[in-house]
Amino acid sequence: MIALIQKRAGEIATTNGHCAFIGFRERGHEVRFFEATAFDEIELTREMLVVGGVPIVQKAFAKLGIPFPSLPSLPSALEQYSKRRIWEARLRDVRELADSGQEVFIKPAANKLKQFPGHVIRNYADLAVTAGIDDDASVVCADVLEMVSEYRVYVTQGSVVGCKHYWGDFRKFPDFRFIDSAIAAFDGAPQGYAIDFAVLANGETALIEVNDGFALGSYGLQPMLYAALLEARWSELASTI
Repeated sequence: MIALIQKRAGEIATTNGHCAFIGFRERGHEVRFFEATAFDEIELTREMLVVGGVPIVQKAFAKLGIPFPSLPSLPSALEQYSKRRIWEARLRDVRELADSGQEVFIKPAANKLKQFPGHVIRNYADLAVTAGIDDDASVVCADVLEMVSEYRVYVTQGSVVGCKHYWGDFRKFPDFRFIDSAIAAFDGAPQGYAIDFAVLANGETALIEVNDGFALGSYGLQPMLYAALLEARWSELASTI
């Protein structure tokens, strides 16, 4: 396995890239670097794992002929763990809700992961990040929960390898019996993925979303564990070609 890590202006582009660099090096893999502007010149093979943002990894999949994964943020097997309604809508519907003053959380549909950041809409001004996006664009909506902290749980080949706090009060820790139950219920899970949970104001734990392991925030995960997760998912996807 050769890890290709994205650089920007001569520097490793992100914290995630730094983490991957250390992890793959410590795992004994060759590490190479590339700038996005030169990516089209690279002759990719399935043994080359690309570390970068979603757009560059999408380009890598296209070059290799790997179908872009369509992992839902809330697989049907895990709906009971979310403790809220989640539905798909058109952006025009959300804009009408904002006019009425109704709160709703929105994020892009799975095929438009970086179109805008997921966030809570409380009024029309909160829709500014969607300016210029067509009314017919698909979005994922969810009821708003009162959260006090959020954690990301990393799973490689079915085993939890880490849990990292990323928002709110780090002293409010999720219920791992609940987390283990959710992971066990996830039939057909990828070989490498992350699953985010929140601690609610009432002390309960709720599933937020599932994140595919092909381009994933490290959030301080130990580098070798992070690299192993990326490698497990990349190898799974590359095996389809």
